[in-house]
Amino acid sequence: MPDLKCLTTREVARLCRVSDATVKRWEEAGLIRSERTNGGHRRFRAEEIARFQRDQGLGLKHTHGDESIYTSQTRRKKPSSPTLYESLVSGSEEQAANFLIKSFLNGKDLVAIFDEQISPAMRKVGEMWVRGELTVAQEHLATRAAHAAVNKLRNSLPVPTISGELAFCCAFEGDYHELPTHLSQITIESCGWEVMNFGANTPLYSLSEEVLHHSPEAICISVSFLNDLERLARDYKQFREQLGKLKIPVIIGGSVFENDDIRRRFPAELHAQTFSEVAEFVREI
Repeated sequence: MPDLKCLTTREVARLCRVSDATVKRWEEAGLIRSERTNGGHRRFRAEEIARFQRDQGLGLKHTHGDESIYTSQTRRKKPSSPTLYESLVSGSEEQAANFLIKSFLNGKDLVAIFDEQISPAMRKVGEMWVRGELTVAQEHLATRAAHAAVNKLRNSLPVPTISGELAFCCAFEGDYHELPTHLSQITIESCGWEVMNFGANTPLYSLSEEVLHHSPEAICISVSFLNDLERLARDYKQFREQLGKLKIPVIIGGSVFENDDIRRRFPAELHAQTFSEVAEFVREI
């Protein structure tokens, strides 16, 4: 098989805080699956190690500076790996997934991965497309790769303790961006909530019917752009009036709300600029 930039035996040993020999024994016993490079070396997919850690109850690395398992050989400079942006633009779903899962295994918090890795990479994709340096097809390919990588990361996460609260997620009508809504869903799920994700292009009149039916504890709306500001502002005002007696907190997120005038036209309990803000708000409800 080709070298997929998966984890080496030594990297797995560091993440699991054991020796190289222990990792090899685990592999020989069938506890973790490996693949072999053309040179016969073991390589472990990041999602497989995440599964193994989750199933075995092995702790993640708690401090970024703990390199006690490394020898001096480990500190030799290694060839640079593709950035997340490069993996996404090339459509390399597996490579992008390994990037995210390895970050998680190395102790990076889930919402930090969203805020510090996925969001900047996708923002760069959008900027490059606007400047004409990426085609529409390349932007679509990067977005699909991001979705696939995030789903693999999600499947690698430990199941949180369920608290019983319910949240709705969606994007405004006319907004066809699914990824921000999906990331919002995973962020809220990581807090132990159940989430109903209605996805992109959701009319508010239809959402209000579902709210009355299910009575969620919070509503999270992602907004990548406003294609009809006046109509959406009217629809949103009516939506809030209909739900006024229920006193359900509304979270709205998106760069468009950096504009004070727009933020005033779409009042909310939280105008989130990061997924960390969403997680903190949900935990305090």
